[in-house]
Amino acid sequence: MPSFLDLDFRSVMAELRSRNYVASREALGAARVTFRANEHGYRRIDDHSFLHVMNFEARESFSLTQARTDLVCFQILIAGSYSRSVVDRIELVTPNAVLVSNCPQSTSDVQAGMKLRGVLIVIERQHLLDHFKLNVDKIPAAYRPIFLKKTGVSVCLRLPPTVVVMEAVDQLLSCKFGEPLRSIYTQLKATEIICEIVAQINALHVRGQLHKHGFHKKPLAVATAAAIYRREVSNPPTIEQLAARVGLNRNDLTAGFRDLFGKTPHAYGNMLRMEQAQNLLNCGELSISEIARQVGYDAYSGFARAFHSHFGRSPSLANGDPPVGTPDGITPAAISSRRLKQALPDPPPACEEPPAHSIPKTFDHGDTTRK
Repeated sequence: MPSFLDLDFRSVMAELRSRNYVASREALGAARVTFRANEHGYRRIDDHSFLHVMNFEARESFSLTQARTDLVCFQILIAGSYSRSVVDRIELVTPNAVLVSNCPQSTSDVQAGMKLRGVLIVIERQHLLDHFKLNVDKIPAAYRPIFLKKTGVSVCLRLPPTVVVMEAVDQLLSCKFGEPLRSIYTQLKATEIICEIVAQINALHVRGQLHKHGFHKKPLAVATAAAIYRREVSNPPTIEQLAARVGLNRNDLTAGFRDLFGKTPHAYGNMLRMEQAQNLLNCGELSISEIARQVGYDAYSGFARAFHSHFGRSPSLANGDPPVGTPDGITPAAISSRRLKQALPDPPPACEEPPAHSIPKTFDHGDTTRK
């Protein structure tokens, strides 16, 4: 028997005006029993918006009904799935899309054992228009009520996630700061995601047909994984950790790296570490042992072996050599990044005008009670 939970987004937002964090056990009551997570709650972005980081396993099946009138929600799911119902519409929410919605009430049903990773950003509709200057004219008419009407519409606007958005989501999920840095960091990263999505919407060209097969998951996940390696060069994740963070299994991640970079994930990460080490050596400001630690090696001996295996020579401090790279100054990592950009498909049309007979009706104000 699933647990039935209720959440009022407006109440959460009101509480966050006086503090930075509301735990789910306060907002939902039974959260400690329902969710297995290090942290499960809601974080303040500003007076008009908040963030929910989803990084948990459902201990039991649950049905969560959310009251959310006049609030626009941005959801990006990296791993897991659940069903979402709005009035008489039921859809399966899966990874690899940015879902933009506004409806008075929705119900999410999650199965026991499901592991969900992603983020939800909730923002007051009028604040989104006034503060971020979202251009509603760029959106097909059927989806404009999301941004123009308090009661919204029953359908979600689906956008292809960008590498910038996916990397920011991963940074939120993997944030290790304590307070107060954690609150400051999450506010900035959530705002970055909002800005990126609004810029994406404002750049839309309204088109008549959406690619029905969905957005391209593997190249985007590999691009995000490569960005993680670049960002965490001093302490790179294992392949298993990296695969979990970008929502692929180990085999798909390895195949994706081979296709796009001609290397395994481990070899790509090692290439980045060695390039950074060589450039630090050329700067001549740190000892070799300090540089070894900068690129993730505890001992000189392990660093020296890896460096010799990569470059065919032992590490040495500045000797007038130019930064590592090709004769024109482009590093192998930069070449790999260029190959990735060329391999990524052009983004599909982000939204479509539904046929006239299937355009959903906007809500009446009376549609806010649970069926």
